[in-house]
Amino acid sequence: MSVLVSDRTESKFEPITFSTELHNMLREFMQRNFGVKDLEHFVQLRYAYGKDDVEDFSKYRYLMQTHKKEIDHLATLMTNNVRAANSIYPTTMREYETRRDYQSSAIVNCEQIIKELQRVVETFEVDLNVYGRYVKAIDREIGLIKKWRQRDNKIKSYVQQGNI
Repeated sequence: MSVLVSDRTESKFEPITFSTELHNMLREFMQRNFGVKDLEHFVQLRYAYGKDDVEDFSKYRYLMQTHKKEIDHLATLMTNNVRAANSIYPTTMREYETRRDYQSSAIVNCEQIIKELQRVVETFEVDLNVYGRYVKAIDREIGLIKKWRQRDNKIKSYVQQGNI
């Protein structure tokens, strides 16, 4: 028997599966050069409008590659932190704190990805509407991780009482 989409609840594994989806979304976005259709044309326009003194194509190719590497690195860290947190089922306070540290690190990674996307917008002067989808997805991942941490508070009370 199937359940209507509107009646489905979030899985406890949603932060883990969505982190992988988010990473794939960001990779696809990077493959499309963050929405910059023609980098050479962009550089020519900057020079033509007097924003740059020289047509420095290599500078902007380098910046594009640097942003791509940084976002991919941060997305990989975020996914790894979520998976590491999931691999720990706390039975002691130390394990609980370690798991929470991984969850917090994943949230920090999400914030760093948003910051890096903002730098891309500033550097390449792209349309902000293109980025809304990705920022919403990152915010969703942050929300999922925060809900997961709230559910873990129940485990914390059991660990503190010594019931595990």
